[in-house]
Amino acid sequence: MSFIRTIFRSLFEGFSLWRRLNNHASVMEALRIRIIFSCVFGLLILSVTIYKLCDIMVIRNVIQKISTKDDNNNVVLKCDILDRNGEVLATCVTTASCYADPSVVIDVNEASEKLSGIPGMPKADTIKERIKDKQKRFVWIARHVTPQIQQKIIDIGIPGIYFQKDYKRIYPYGSLFSHVIGCTDIDSTGASGIERAFDNVLRKKNLSLTLDLRIQSIVYEELKTAIEKYRAIGGNVTVINMRGEIIAMVSFPDFEPNNIKQKDIRSMFNRNTLGVYEPGSIFKILNTAIALESGSAKLNSTYDATAPIKIGKFTVTDFRGKNRILSLAEAFVFSSNLASIKIAQQFGTRTQKEFMKKFGVLEKSSVELQEVGPPLIPKVWQESTLMTISYGYGIALSPLQLLTSVASLVNMGERVYPTIVLDNVKYHGEKVISDNTSLIMRDLMRAAVCFGTAKKADVEGAEIFGKTGTAYKNSGKGYGTEGNRSKIVTFVGGFSKNNPQYMMIVMLDEPHPTEETYGYSTAGWNAAPTAGKIFKRIVPVLCNYENNENKTELIVTKYLNLGR
Repeated sequence: MSFIRTIFRSLFEGFSLWRRLNNHASVMEALRIRIIFSCVFGLLILSVTIYKLCDIMVIRNVIQKISTKDDNNNVVLKCDILDRNGEVLATCVTTASCYADPSVVIDVNEASEKLSGIPGMPKADTIKERIKDKQKRFVWIARHVTPQIQQKIIDIGIPGIYFQKDYKRIYPYGSLFSHVIGCTDIDSTGASGIERAFDNVLRKKNLSLTLDLRIQSIVYEELKTAIEKYRAIGGNVTVINMRGEIIAMVSFPDFEPNNIKQKDIRSMFNRNTLGVYEPGSIFKILNTAIALESGSAKLNSTYDATAPIKIGKFTVTDFRGKNRILSLAEAFVFSSNLASIKIAQQFGTRTQKEFMKKFGVLEKSSVELQEVGPPLIPKVWQESTLMTISYGYGIALSPLQLLTSVASLVNMGERVYPTIVLDNVKYHGEKVISDNTSLIMRDLMRAAVCFGTAKKADVEGAEIFGKTGTAYKNSGKGYGTEGNRSKIVTFVGGFSKNNPQYMMIVMLDEPHPTEETYGYSTAGWNAAPTAGKIFKRIVPVLCNYENNENKTELIVTKYLNLGR
């Protein structure tokens, strides 16, 4: 019994041992499976972690750069614009611009409300509209934020809101050069003026202009004062040298290029280049030069200026006329419309048109700006056209175009082409009139300052020469009636008579009479004195001259009857 008992015990122990061994294998297998599962799961977690790190550190950065390039491909550091003496007129400063990655922003509403609560940031609805699309990875929130705003955004700590290095175009002198320099859009792309015309050049190098900060400042100040004094709706001045270089160019109304607003659009109109106007009596300079150069008249040629002349339904008279026979010299100095018509009738329409072409009247100005208005010229050049153009009606051109045309006549007859870029003078050696005619025209224009309507433009010792012009504005329905007319008044002239170095045009749009002008609003009472104040300040800056009595004798004086 004990043997059997021993056998069963051995079998039982063997079975138990087998079961224990069998259970141990199962445990090992379970452990193996668990280890494999843990490894796989760990690798999966590690892979996700690595992906997230790559997404944050690499992929998102690449996408951001691509998005930034697509959305802001013009944000580059543009070069400086300088005046002729190296003064910086436009430059770039480094700024920070705020952008968002909508896919990272957690709460769109909260982010919009918090960001809009910072002064200077867009409204909540605007921000919300920009960041609501979770599929986007890059949207601008605010460009060129101040350091104060940037710090406040950082302090809020909204996920998905970032900053990028940016550049902003600034203009140290504000509106002083606004129409010439122009402005850029928010991406520093040129929108007007030099910024627009030379946008590609400015991305590569600095650009030096012919402008002179000193002269520009004087012109700006005096023109602004004149507009306020005569309650004009606008005005403009351009100063050039005899090489055609624009030394100063100012137009009012003006605008602030550092802070462009929608309401500034009309103020961005450059009257000097884009506006075209009927020049009035200024055109008598061209009319007289044609007569002398064509040989149809001499200084002592005479014209009856006693009776009005009918042109269609219009009757032409002289403003405060002499009502007598005038010499050619008197017709110019006393600005007779009647004599001008008769002078033009002697040389005829064909000669008039040929010379106008030579003078550059029939083509738009070649200045390096895109805001240039083409002249308005008659479709049919007939007898009535000849007559009205002789005293400055029936044709319209820009002030710059008018200025360079007159400059060509006093520049020993050599055509003057305007330029605003330093070392870019356009000289073609074209002669539009002879030396002798040019010298006579200088004398006549000096006589107009000494004895005519341009007296108030004179500066002692500077030998100012010039001519005034008053033109009624055509409203599209005619020129109005007496007491209900608007005027544009002009002075064109320069210094000095014996050696012309600089020329200037001054225009005032719809000036009003004052007590000082005795109720008059013609050019001799407003444009001429404005020019005189500018000349008085810029002549000492531009030229070395002694303030002496004007002793130069005029060859035209003997053809003037100054007593009547």
